[in-house]
Amino acid sequence: MEAIVFYIIAILTVGGALGVLLSKNPYRAALFMVLAFFGIAGLFVMLHAQFNAMLQLIVYAGAIAVMITLTMMVMNRRTLEGLKRFNSQWYWAAFIGIGLLADLIALAYKFKIDLSNAGKNLALGGSNTKLIGEVLFKHYLLPFEITAIILLVALLGAVVLTKRDIK
Repeated sequence: MEAIVFYIIAILTVGGALGVLLSKNPYRAALFMVLAFFGIAGLFVMLHAQFNAMLQLIVYAGAIAVMITLTMMVMNRRTLEGLKRFNSQWYWAAFIGIGLLADLIALAYKFKIDLSNAGKNLALGGSNTKLIGEVLFKHYLLPFEITAIILLVALLGAVVLTKRDIK
């Protein structure tokens, strides 16, 4: 059963990533990116890393996707049209990506990285989600709140700039 759930989540994640790469509409690409982020969060849940899954959803699926969408709203159409010249360079990106993947595989083989036992000792020590939450909200509350205010101001600024362009 666990393997079936993994394959479903993996298909959603890879499908979302391919949707980002192949979609011509930037708004649809942003939605596909959110789908990929949800898939990655699902993989974190399967690894019993619930805190990482929630961070994935809050930070990436929430904040980053909204930021990209707002950036597209602020940019005018001509700027997006000017980016089309990079579509012809996909083969360079594929070549470099395959090269980096080959390097990663070679390093893993050279150093004999064994991931079969990764995370098994975490269950013995218990979850540290409570400790991370206490550190974030007791010791780092001020930077956390300042970051939230900066994001709110950026959101309001994007709305004001977009509304001004519509009139």
